Amino acid sequence: MSRRVMNMAYRGFKQKGVKYDWKMKVGTFLPNPGSTVISSILFMPLAGESSVEATTARSMAWFSAAVSSRAPLIFVNIQTEQTLLSEKTNSTGRESNRCTQQNSVNNLQIVQGIRLWYLPGVAEVPFELIPEQGETRLGMNIKRTDEGLICVFSVAPLSAADRAGLRQMCEEANRNGSLVVMTRLEGRSLLPSTVCSEGMISCCDYCEIKETFNSMVEEMETIHIQVMAWPNQIFPPPSPAFAAALLRPPSEYHSMPPL
Repeated sequence: MSRRVMNMAYRGFKQKGVKYDWKMKVGTFLPNPGSTVISSILFMPLAGESSVEATTARSMAWFSAAVSSRAPLIFVNIQTEQTLLSEKTNSTGRESNRCTQQNSVNNLQIVQGIRLWYLPGVAEVPFELIPEQGETRLGMNIKRTDEGLICVFSVAPLSAADRAGLRQMCEEANRNGSLVVMTRLEGRSLLPSTVCSEGMISCCDYCEIKETFNSMVEEMETIHIQVMAWPNQIFPPPSPAFAAALLRPPSEYHSMPPL
Protein backbone atom coordinates (compact mmCIF):
# COMPACT_ATOMS: atom_id res chain seq x y z
CA MET A 1 0.00 0.00 0.00
CA SER A 2 1.41 3.39 -0.97
CA ARG A 3 2.20 6.04 1.58
CA ARG A 4 -0.44 8.34 0.04
CA VAL A 5 -3.20 5.74 0.46
CA MET A 6 -2.04 4.99 4.00
CA ASN A 7 -2.12 8.70 4.92
CA MET A 8 -5.64 9.05 3.47
CA ALA A 9 -6.87 6.04 5.43
CA TYR A 10 -5.40 7.51 8.60
CA ARG A 11 -6.75 11.07 8.14
CA GLY A 12 -10.05 10.30 6.43
CA PHE A 13 -11.56 12.47 3.69
CA LYS A 14 -11.78 16.22 3.95
CA GLN A 15 -15.13 17.64 5.00
CA LYS A 16 -16.82 20.89 4.04
CA GLY A 17 -20.02 22.66 4.98
CA VAL A 18 -23.02 22.43 2.68
CA LYS A 19 -26.21 24.48 2.71
CA TYR A 20 -29.37 22.82 4.03
CA ASP A 21 -32.93 24.07 3.66
CA TRP A 22 -33.96 23.64 7.29
CA LYS A 23 -37.24 25.55 6.90
CA MET A 24 -38.40 23.32 4.05
CA LYS A 25 -37.27 20.10 5.73
CA VAL A 26 -38.98 20.95 9.03
CA GLY A 27 -42.17 21.91 7.20
CA THR A 28 -42.10 18.75 5.04
CA PHE A 29 -40.77 15.92 7.15
CA LEU A 30 -42.30 16.66 10.57
CA PRO A 31 -45.96 16.00 11.41
CA ASN A 32 -46.12 19.44 13.00
CA PRO A 33 -43.53 22.27 12.70
CA GLY A 34 -43.57 22.61 16.48
CA SER A 35 -43.31 18.87 17.13
CA THR A 36 -40.06 17.28 18.25
CA VAL A 37 -41.44 13.84 17.24
CA ILE A 38 -39.50 12.16 20.04
CA SER A 39 -40.34 12.81 23.71
CA SER A 40 -38.47 12.48 26.98
CA ILE A 41 -38.92 12.70 30.74
CA LEU A 42 -36.17 13.57 33.24
CA PHE A 43 -36.03 11.72 36.58
CA MET A 44 -34.17 13.46 39.40
CA PRO A 45 -32.69 11.28 42.17
CA LEU A 46 -34.71 11.04 45.35
CA ALA A 47 -33.21 11.95 48.70
CA GLY A 48 -31.15 8.95 49.74
CA GLU A 49 -30.67 7.60 46.20
CA SER A 50 -26.90 7.40 46.01
CA SER A 51 -26.62 5.35 42.83
CA VAL A 52 -27.65 5.88 39.22
CA GLU A 53 -29.07 2.35 39.20
CA ALA A 54 -31.77 3.30 41.70
CA THR A 55 -32.92 6.28 39.61
CA THR A 56 -32.77 4.16 36.46
CA ALA A 57 -34.94 1.51 38.10
CA ARG A 58 -37.56 4.15 38.98
CA SER A 59 -37.59 5.54 35.43
CA MET A 60 -38.13 2.08 33.98
CA ALA A 61 -40.85 1.39 36.56
CA TRP A 62 -42.67 4.51 35.32
CA PHE A 63 -42.28 3.41 31.69
CA SER A 64 -43.35 -0.16 32.42
CA ALA A 65 -46.40 1.04 34.36
CA ALA A 66 -47.41 3.35 31.50
CA VAL A 67 -47.08 0.57 28.92
CA SER A 68 -48.89 -1.90 31.19
CA SER A 69 -51.81 0.51 31.36
CA ARG A 70 -51.93 0.17 27.54
CA ALA A 71 -50.38 3.54 26.68
CA PRO A 72 -48.64 3.00 23.30
CA LEU A 73 -45.23 4.35 24.30
CA ILE A 74 -42.19 3.02 22.42
CA PHE A 75 -38.83 2.89 24.22
CA VAL A 76 -35.96 4.65 22.43
CA ASN A 77 -33.07 5.30 24.82
CA ILE A 78 -32.01 6.10 28.36
CA GLN A 79 -29.10 8.29 29.48
CA THR A 80 -27.62 10.01 32.50
CA GLU A 81 -27.88 13.79 32.69
CA GLN A 82 -26.10 16.12 35.08
CA THR A 83 -28.21 18.91 36.55
CA LEU A 84 -27.07 21.84 38.66
CA LEU A 85 -29.34 22.45 41.66
CA SER A 86 -29.34 25.59 43.76
CA GLU A 87 -30.55 25.57 47.37
CA LYS A 88 -30.94 28.79 49.36
CA THR A 89 -30.10 28.71 53.04
CA ASN A 90 -30.00 31.48 55.61
CA SER A 91 -27.01 32.14 57.82
CA THR A 92 -26.88 34.69 60.63
CA GLY A 93 -24.53 37.56 59.86
CA ARG A 94 -22.89 40.07 62.13
CA GLU A 95 -25.02 42.02 64.52
CA SER A 96 -24.93 45.68 63.50
CA ASN A 97 -26.84 48.52 65.12
CA ARG A 98 -28.64 46.01 67.33
CA CYS A 99 -30.09 44.32 64.21
CA THR A 100 -29.42 40.76 63.13
CA GLN A 101 -28.75 40.56 59.39
CA GLN A 102 -29.69 37.43 57.45
CA ASN A 103 -27.43 36.57 54.53
CA SER A 104 -28.83 34.37 51.77
CA VAL A 105 -26.37 31.69 50.71
CA ASN A 106 -26.72 29.60 47.54
CA ASN A 107 -25.55 26.02 47.80
CA LEU A 108 -24.81 24.58 44.38
CA GLN A 109 -24.97 20.85 43.90
CA ILE A 110 -24.51 18.68 40.83
CA VAL A 111 -26.87 15.71 40.72
CA GLN A 112 -27.06 12.84 38.25
CA GLY A 113 -30.49 12.41 36.74
CA ILE A 114 -31.87 9.92 34.24
CA ARG A 115 -33.53 11.01 30.99
CA LEU A 116 -35.78 8.45 29.34
CA TRP A 117 -36.47 8.92 25.62
CA TYR A 118 -39.54 7.41 23.94
CA LEU A 119 -41.79 7.75 20.91
CA PRO A 120 -45.38 8.84 21.65
CA GLY A 121 -46.92 5.89 19.82
CA VAL A 122 -46.17 4.62 16.32
CA ALA A 123 -47.58 7.92 15.06
CA GLU A 124 -49.28 11.08 16.26
CA VAL A 125 -52.73 11.31 14.72
CA PRO A 126 -54.11 14.87 14.37
CA PHE A 127 -57.77 15.73 14.87
CA GLU A 128 -59.61 18.94 14.09
CA LEU A 129 -62.59 19.59 16.38
CA ILE A 130 -65.07 22.14 15.04
CA PRO A 131 -67.86 23.16 17.44
CA GLU A 132 -71.24 24.03 15.96
CA GLN A 133 -73.63 26.78 16.94
CA GLY A 134 -75.41 25.99 20.21
CA GLU A 135 -72.84 23.46 21.45
CA THR A 136 -71.34 24.09 24.88
CA ARG A 137 -69.04 21.05 25.10
CA LEU A 138 -66.72 19.12 22.82
CA GLY A 139 -68.18 15.81 24.04
CA MET A 140 -64.92 14.33 25.37
CA ASN A 141 -64.36 12.80 28.78
CA ILE A 142 -60.67 13.19 29.62
CA LYS A 143 -58.74 11.92 32.63
CA ARG A 144 -55.14 11.81 33.81
CA THR A 145 -53.43 8.50 34.52
CA ASP A 146 -51.15 7.84 37.49
CA GLU A 147 -48.17 8.32 35.15
CA GLY A 148 -49.33 11.83 34.18
CA LEU A 149 -50.75 11.02 30.73
CA ILE A 150 -53.92 12.81 29.55
CA CYS A 151 -56.33 10.31 27.98
CA VAL A 152 -59.70 10.43 26.21
CA PHE A 153 -61.89 7.80 27.89
CA SER A 154 -65.20 8.39 26.15
CA VAL A 155 -66.80 10.51 23.42
CA ALA A 156 -70.45 11.57 23.26
CA PRO A 157 -72.35 10.74 20.05
CA LEU A 158 -73.01 13.57 17.58
CA SER A 159 -70.52 15.85 19.36
CA ALA A 160 -67.63 17.81 17.85
CA ALA A 161 -65.23 15.09 19.02
CA ASP A 162 -67.45 12.45 17.40
CA ARG A 163 -67.56 14.34 14.10
CA ALA A 164 -63.78 14.60 14.13
CA GLY A 165 -63.43 10.78 14.39
CA LEU A 166 -62.41 10.45 18.03
CA ARG A 167 -65.40 8.28 18.96
CA GLN A 168 -64.42 5.74 16.34
CA MET A 169 -60.86 5.73 17.68
CA CYS A 170 -62.05 5.31 21.29
CA GLU A 171 -64.27 2.37 20.33
CA GLU A 172 -61.35 0.67 18.60
CA ALA A 173 -59.13 1.39 21.61
CA ASN A 174 -61.71 -0.18 23.95
CA ARG A 175 -61.83 -3.32 21.81
CA ASN A 176 -58.03 -3.59 21.85
CA GLY A 177 -57.62 -2.57 25.48
CA SER A 178 -55.56 0.50 24.50
CA LEU A 179 -55.55 4.06 25.82
CA VAL A 180 -56.24 7.09 23.64
CA VAL A 181 -53.44 9.35 24.89
CA MET A 182 -53.37 13.01 23.92
CA THR A 183 -49.93 14.39 23.04
CA ARG A 184 -50.61 17.96 21.94
CA LEU A 185 -53.22 20.68 22.20
CA GLU A 186 -52.80 23.51 19.69
CA GLY A 187 -49.20 22.41 19.15
CA ARG A 188 -48.29 22.47 22.86
CA SER A 189 -47.13 19.29 24.54
CA LEU A 190 -49.42 17.57 27.07
CA LEU A 191 -46.85 14.92 28.11
CA PRO A 192 -45.11 14.84 31.52
CA SER A 193 -41.66 16.44 31.47
CA THR A 194 -39.85 15.81 34.77
CA VAL A 195 -39.96 13.92 38.06
CA CYS A 196 -38.49 16.05 40.84
CA SER A 197 -36.35 14.90 43.76
CA GLU A 198 -39.51 14.72 45.91
CA GLY A 199 -40.98 12.15 43.52
CA MET A 200 -43.66 14.46 42.09
CA ILE A 201 -44.42 14.10 38.36
CA SER A 202 -44.55 17.45 36.54
CA CYS A 203 -47.53 17.06 34.21
CA CYS A 204 -50.41 19.06 32.77
CA ASP A 205 -53.42 19.88 34.93
CA TYR A 206 -56.35 18.21 33.20
CA CYS A 207 -58.77 20.63 34.88
CA GLU A 208 -56.97 23.50 33.13
CA ILE A 209 -57.17 21.56 29.85
CA LYS A 210 -60.93 21.18 30.32
CA GLU A 211 -61.24 24.92 30.97
CA THR A 212 -59.23 25.61 27.81
CA PHE A 213 -61.57 23.39 25.81
CA ASN A 214 -64.67 25.08 27.25
CA SER A 215 -63.26 28.54 26.55
CA MET A 216 -62.48 27.67 22.93
CA VAL A 217 -65.96 26.20 22.45
CA GLU A 218 -67.54 29.40 23.81
CA GLU A 219 -65.51 31.39 21.29
CA MET A 220 -66.45 28.89 18.53
CA GLU A 221 -62.78 28.27 17.77
CA THR A 222 -61.49 25.25 15.87
CA ILE A 223 -59.44 23.02 18.19
CA HIS A 224 -56.46 20.94 17.06
CA ILE A 225 -55.25 17.98 19.10
CA GLN A 226 -52.96 15.03 18.48
CA VAL A 227 -53.20 11.55 19.99
CA MET A 228 -50.93 8.50 20.06
CA ALA A 229 -51.54 5.68 17.62
CA TRP A 230 -50.88 2.05 18.53
CA PRO A 231 -49.55 -0.76 16.30
CA ASN A 232 -51.96 -2.27 13.75
CA GLN A 233 -54.49 0.45 14.43
CA ILE A 234 -57.19 1.17 11.86
CA PHE A 235 -56.91 4.91 11.53
CA PRO A 236 -60.14 6.93 11.56
CA PRO A 237 -60.54 9.20 8.54
CA PRO A 238 -58.56 12.37 9.39
CA SER A 239 -60.12 15.78 8.91
CA PRO A 240 -59.46 17.35 5.50
CA ALA A 241 -56.82 19.79 6.79
CA PHE A 242 -54.60 17.02 8.13
CA ALA A 243 -53.06 13.70 7.25
CA ALA A 244 -51.81 11.01 9.62
CA ALA A 245 -48.60 12.25 11.23
CA LEU A 246 -46.46 9.24 10.40
CA LEU A 247 -42.67 9.42 10.46
CA ARG A 248 -42.10 9.02 6.77
CA PRO A 249 -41.58 11.52 3.94
CA PRO A 250 -44.30 12.38 1.42
CA SER A 251 -44.56 10.30 -1.74
CA GLU A 252 -42.61 12.74 -3.90
CA TYR A 253 -39.52 12.18 -1.72
CA HIS A 254 -39.52 8.37 -1.81
CA SER A 255 -37.00 8.11 -4.65
CA MET A 256 -33.42 9.11 -3.93
CA PRO A 257 -31.83 11.62 -6.34
CA PRO A 258 -28.91 10.34 -8.44
CA LEU A 259 -25.45 10.95 -7.04
